[in-house]
Amino acid sequence: MPEATSRRSLVFRTLMPARYRVLLALVGLAVVSVLLITTPWPGLAVVMAGVFAAAMMMTVRIRLEDTCVAIRVAGVFGTAIPYKEISVVSLGPTTGIIEGMGLRLLPDVGPGYLVGGPSICIRSGKSTIIASSAAPEELIARIRERTE
Repeated sequence: MPEATSRRSLVFRTLMPARYRVLLALVGLAVVSVLLITTPWPGLAVVMAGVFAAAMMMTVRIRLEDTCVAIRVAGVFGTAIPYKEISVVSLGPTTGIIEGMGLRLLPDVGPGYLVGGPSICIRSGKSTIIASSAAPEELIARIRERTE
C-alpha cells in the first residue's frame, strides 16, 4: 500500500521477501558463529552481523513525485526518471538471489534496483530500468496516470 507524502506524491516501499531474509539470517548466523570461533578479533563477527542485518532490512523506495519517478535502493543508490521521458511501463521479471540485491547491472536489460520478488520495468529513451515492487500492478497504474 503506497503512502501519500504530499498532495501529488506517493511512495511505494518494498522490503526484501521474507524467504530471502530468513536465508540471509541463517547464512549470517553461520558466518558470525564461524568468525566467533576462529578469529582472534571478535569485533569482525560484530561487523559481519551488522552487514547481514543491514542487508536483511534493504528496501526499494519508489516515489511518484510531481514531475518524475524517483527510485532508491538501500537508501544509497538512486535515479529519477521524468514522466515525459517514460515511453513504456510494464511488469518486470520476478527476481531473486541469482539476480542479487541492491543496485545491479542486469544482462540484456540495464540497471536494476532490487530486493527480490516482483518488479516493474520502465523504458525511457534507450534505457530500461527494473525496480522491485510489492504492488507492481498498482504502481504501474499510478505511473500511467501521470504519463498520459
